[in-house]
Amino acid sequence: MNDQRGNDEQFVNKPVYVPTNEPSGKPVRHSGLGVASFILALVSIVAFIGVSIGLLILLAKQVDLGALFDGNGELTMTEEELADKIGPLLGYLFMYPFIIIINLIGLILGIIGLSKSGFKKVFAVIGTVLNGLALLAMVVLVIVAIAQRGL
Repeated sequence: MNDQRGNDEQFVNKPVYVPTNEPSGKPVRHSGLGVASFILALVSIVAFIGVSIGLLILLAKQVDLGALFDGNGELTMTEEELADKIGPLLGYLFMYPFIIIINLIGLILGIIGLSKSGFKKVFAVIGTVLNGLALLAMVVLVIVAIAQRGL
């Protein structure tokens, strides 16, 4: 039934290498979703760093951090005085959820850009990685803050 000659004939006309994407003559473009993911990653990272530095600078101007505690580790001012000085700065803390939303959108766009065929995936990969790392860093910061607080 299975003679050697029959098996040889089935491979006679088959090429050794079959390219998955036939070149159509036009260059392959970058995925627009990948580029958007990359740009959102850069914007969110710059925004996170900018908001954090700005918040620390404003906090240092409002409160003398060196004289906040005495030698025994007790506050040198009452909690009401400290709340009055820090209160106006709490509005800046609402920027962080927006940055997280930008990262989530960028991560989703990057994943969708990776799944689309026929496009270069460089920006989609970089955007997905940067957005994922930024989200991971923010989650780690929240976990560290909760652990420091003792909740």
